[in-house]
Amino acid sequence: MGVRGCFYRRVRIFWDEKQIDRLEKKVDEGFAEVRREAHADFRLLLGVLLSMFITMILGFAGILFQHL
Repeated sequence: MGVRGCFYRRVRIFWDEKQIDRLEKKVDEGFAEVRREAHADFRLLLGVLLSMFITMILGFAGILFQHL
C-alpha cells in the first residue's frame, strides 16, 4: 500500500507540473494579448494627439496670416 501511494503521488506531482506549465503558457499568452492591445491603444493616442497638434498649428497659422 505504501508503494502504491508513492506511485500515485509521483503521478499527481507530474500532472500538477503539466497543469502548472499549461497555466503559465495561458498567462504568457494573456500578457502578450494585453501588450498588443496596449500598443494599439498607444498608437491610436499618438495619432489623435498628432492630428490635434497639427490642427492647432494650422489654426494659429491661419489666424496669423489673416491679420497680415
